[in-house]
Amino acid sequence: MGYRIIGLLAAVVIGLLLVRRNGKWARPLAVVWLAGLVYAAFLMRTPYAAPRALLDPFHALKLFLKADNVALLKRLRYLEGAGLNILLFVPFGYLLPLLWKRADRWWKVVLCGFLLSLLIELTQLVTHLGMFDLDDLMNNSLGAFLGWGCFCMELRREPSG
Repeated sequence: MGYRIIGLLAAVVIGLLLVRRNGKWARPLAVVWLAGLVYAAFLMRTPYAAPRALLDPFHALKLFLKADNVALLKRLRYLEGAGLNILLFVPFGYLLPLLWKRADRWWKVVLCGFLLSLLIELTQLVTHLGMFDLDDLMNNSLGAFLGWGCFCMELRREPSG
């Protein structure tokens, strides 16, 4: 369970460190990120017979909290997907302001992350390659926001002059 999160976290950190050291890595990293996103969202999935949607907000968190009689490691599986979705969009929030100068405010980055996530969820619904999940929209948007926050912290660390 946790190996996917640890692997994705390591990839995110390594990628962001590459960009930090040399901004020329931003475009290639964005291409790799986008390819990974397409793979995770569509190519690694088996189609369902009918469209599926989960419109219950905080569904995974509710399952985690309700299973209080289950061992913690087993309960954490309910949150794994949320963690993966958040981590998956951190690079988006970090790279977007680097690659598109108009993404100069947190709400613009979050809005773009939300719209990209909505496109993915609607495509999954129509193609039956996954399900439309309200939690995914929220978690991806949160990931974009956290990425933007990392970008802003990095700007403050750069020497002026």
